Amino acid sequence: MLELHFTCPKQGKKFRSAQWSVDPDLETVTTADGRKHLRGLVRVPCPFCDEPHAYAPDQLACPLQAPNTYPTSNSQPPTSDF
Repeated sequence: MLELHFTCPKQGKKFRSAQWSVDPDLETVTTADGRKHLRGLVRVPCPFCDEPHAYAPDQLACPLQAPNTYPTSNSQPPTSDF
């Protein structure tokens, strides 16, 4: 199974896990402007506090994106001296 990136909400520590599950009622929702998103929860046991945590899909990083490269709203493209 694919590993996803999570953050423990109690300790703020990041971890990766393939032991996640998706609620059976997870669904795709289309907004009035045609955008699609997932509604439901992804659940994972936490290795730091030993409690299960639940996350909305939009709270999770894309598993195809490298860690620590998450875009920020204030990010600017690199400048060039050429």
